[in-house]
Amino acid sequence: MRICLDSSYLLPLFGIGLKDVPDDLLFRLSERSHELLINEISVFECAAKAAKLVISGRLRLKRLTDGLLGAAYSPALIRVSLYDLDIMRLAVEARRFLHDFIDCIILATAVMHADVLLTEDRLLLRPPDQLLRRIRAMNPRLAIMSLRDYAEKHGL
Repeated sequence: MRICLDSSYLLPLFGIGLKDVPDDLLFRLSERSHELLINEISVFECAAKAAKLVISGRLRLKRLTDGLLGAAYSPALIRVSLYDLDIMRLAVEARRFLHDFIDCIILATAVMHADVLLTEDRLLLRPPDQLLRRIRAMNPRLAIMSLRDYAEKHGL
């Protein structure tokens, strides 16, 4: 199964814990032989969030750089280029419905390359009907679900 991960699931690599997201989630998913996809923009987004914590003194710079290297070079993660024109076209189309362009890029990555989009973002979990019809037309097998829903359906 090809799973596209929203940026939030990479945050533990940067030392940023999330409630209800195990720190070893990437390991758990990859040991099930899933292919884990991320868009390169997710690495940037996580680094930006970590940098904010470094500046405020709540995170060490080394933790940010370790996370950056882990996300950028982990063999468990398949990185999809931000510069993929098909993804960009669909992301721009999705921008009509979603206010966060990074979310649009992640959604478009999932539509173009995945069976599952894992996200905690409420707007991505329940896209507007017109956008959902477009997603289904392009990738009818794509399931958009939270980690909790994924764990209930597939075990984790």
